[in-house]
Amino acid sequence: MGRDGWIGLGLLVFSGWLYSNLGKIPANPLVPIGPDFYPRFLLLLTILLSLALVIQDLLAHRKEKRKEKIASKSWLKNYQPTLLSFSVFGFYVLLLPKLGYLLSTSLFVAGLQWLLGKPLLRRLPGSLLIGIGTSIITYMVFETYLHVFLPRGSWLP
Repeated sequence: MGRDGWIGLGLLVFSGWLYSNLGKIPANPLVPIGPDFYPRFLLLLTILLSLALVIQDLLAHRKEKRKEKIASKSWLKNYQPTLLSFSVFGFYVLLLPKLGYLLSTSLFVAGLQWLLGKPLLRRLPGSLLIGIGTSIITYMVFETYLHVFLPRGSWLP
């Protein structure tokens, strides 16, 4: 059973416990619909939806077991953009104190945009322009308007 199934099972148990304790709510004999009517309705709905979630997860998990053998071979291919993004971000964090905000952010935005699309040489100038523009605009907003000091860089004057 997957994550959704366990959550559905937990909701099912919790809603069942709450439903079993609804009889403890005192009722007024003069009111035709008691105070437990609305909670009873909501809990029954929650129980039905939780049960549907558990059944759906069990059916989906059965299908995934067949596909799991094929998917394990293409794990790197599926997570390549994510791993690439974390790597580029790691370089950004390392270069930020050395190069400063403007240069490192320009390189980060341009590099990430270029690498996550098709890395063609003809896309490089556009990615660089977007990276430079993004870093200048955010620098101006933070430095001039918000008065937040951004890293200057130790390698640059």
